[in-house]
Amino acid sequence: MPQFDPTWFASQIFWLLVIFAIFYYVLSSAVLPKLGGAIEAREKTIEGDLARAGALKGETDKMVAAYEKALAESRAKAQTVRAETEAANAKQAAERSAAQAAQLADKIKSAEARIADARKAALANVEALAGEIAADAARKLAGLSVNPADAKAAAAAARG
Repeated sequence: MPQFDPTWFASQIFWLLVIFAIFYYVLSSAVLPKLGGAIEAREKTIEGDLARAGALKGETDKMVAAYEKALAESRAKAQTVRAETEAANAKQAAERSAAQAAQLADKIKSAEARIADARKAALANVEALAGEIAADAARKLAGLSVNPADAKAAAAAARG
């Protein structure tokens, strides 16, 4: 194998150094600056994205705080509206209840008046019947002829 022959070592080392120098020159002058520039650009892009993300996070936090504040205000307003509605409904219910109670009281009074009139009429009928029964009893038992009006007056005097 010729590469292991010591006579060729000097030329192999020479060409190794020449090619290494050419590769080093090409890499250091063309490839590495472009690669470094790409890395720096990427770092700047990442830093810019992070800064933008931080700013957006700040804006988002402000929006969330505004949303929560609006939500709390809406809840408070809803509670106020609910309380007002409940109060209005309670007032209407009380008014309706009072109106119905008044109607029922009027109906009760008129029913009591009708009952009292019916009672008076029944008592008048009872007094008239009592007078007739007393006159009949006197005629049948004692053989006396008594006027029903006189018997009624006598029963009323005895009762009262």
